[in-house]
Amino acid sequence: MTEITAPMLRESTPTASERERVYRRNFILFLSDYVIFSVALNLLGPTTVIPDFLRQLTDSDVLIGVSSQIFDAGWLLPQLLVARYLVGVANKKWWFVGPNIPVRTFILMLAGVTVLLGPERPGAILAAFLFFYALAALGDGLVGVPWVDLIGSSLDNRRRARMFGIGTALTGLLMIGLTPVIRAILGSDSLEFPNNYALVFALSGALFVITLPGELLIRELPGGAPQAKMPSMREYLPQLAAVLRHDLPYRAMIVTRVLVSFFTMAWPFYIGFATEQLEMSNEVAVSNLLLMQTLGSVTGALIFSWLGDRRTIKFIRFALLIGIFQPALALLASQVGPAPLYPAFVAAGLIQGTLTISFLNWLITYATPEQRPIYSGLFNTATAVSLLVAPAVGGLLVEGLGYEAVFLAALVVVSAALYVAVRHVPTPRDAAHTATQSSEPT
Repeated sequence: MTEITAPMLRESTPTASERERVYRRNFILFLSDYVIFSVALNLLGPTTVIPDFLRQLTDSDVLIGVSSQIFDAGWLLPQLLVARYLVGVANKKWWFVGPNIPVRTFILMLAGVTVLLGPERPGAILAAFLFFYALAALGDGLVGVPWVDLIGSSLDNRRRARMFGIGTALTGLLMIGLTPVIRAILGSDSLEFPNNYALVFALSGALFVITLPGELLIRELPGGAPQAKMPSMREYLPQLAAVLRHDLPYRAMIVTRVLVSFFTMAWPFYIGFATEQLEMSNEVAVSNLLLMQTLGSVTGALIFSWLGDRRTIKFIRFALLIGIFQPALALLASQVGPAPLYPAFVAAGLIQGTLTISFLNWLITYATPEQRPIYSGLFNTATAVSLLVAPAVGGLLVEGLGYEAVFLAALVVVSAALYVAVRHVPTPRDAAHTATQSSEPT
């Protein structure tokens, strides 16, 4: 592995024309990887397919809520520890590609194990799902920091925003075509549970595997200068504390992101609310509402591809404003019937499809190349902790007080996130100025 990349590592700094050629090539490769990976992840449907799958295996709303957020939390949780190792690494490509080779086979394994266990062993299927899904999530977390560094160093700002926006829009369009397929699989008379869900897992797993060849072709450009040595934990933790203490815009953005994470406490329960309280059928609720969510995701992505490289924080504020409508419309649906859920899922698609890429784009634009590993690691790990807590809180609210209670809590939290984003988070350029003025020697 080292011998293959060594010639590239010894290259001198590329010229502007060489960078432009690499940017064009990498744009295609990153876009392909992003779209295929996103379609694979969307086929699993963390807010649609998975909650419905788990509800047939367990009655625990807490477990359903936590399980639905495993991938996001698992992807984010290890990144602070990974960042500590990467501050002393000049080239990050193989930290991204290497772990992906085994990691992107785990969902395919889950499909096979689900079929082998059969419908007579729901407890074993649940355990297998938790094992393989968590393993895939944690494995993806290992590559999160180097991926952020790669798209920061090896794509320019304009192409990176377009990659996020166009990639999310293409994912949405592909999901529109695949939604009837998912509906047919889950509603098929010839495919009984759990084989119908195993087929969905198999399709998703195959797409994850397909991403691997393209990742090998990514060309890495020089990024930030590495530190002379990896800091010890005694050195590393004070560095993190100093960043939070002195970098006020960054700290405000972390608060916004954590509040958005708690907003997700309601996401796993919209489908259960539709099928149990509003009495929509499973296949109609999953497929039709997933379609509405996809339409919202496509719309938001197209807007982001237009505004993302220049007005990232304004787009974040816009998405949070739209996000308020999701729990508000769900509360309305509890009084008037299922109709408000359709626009609620459009709002859900916009906020779910674009907020994460908006936060990432703000972070990459704001942090210097040398800061990027620590800043992204700290940002994502703080998010992961809140994502682990949020669905458990949501499940407890549903079990104790009903669906309306968790929707009301989500409405309060997303409103607070919008307030912080409007009052305390400047644009990346203004934020960098504020951070310079407020920083102190450490």
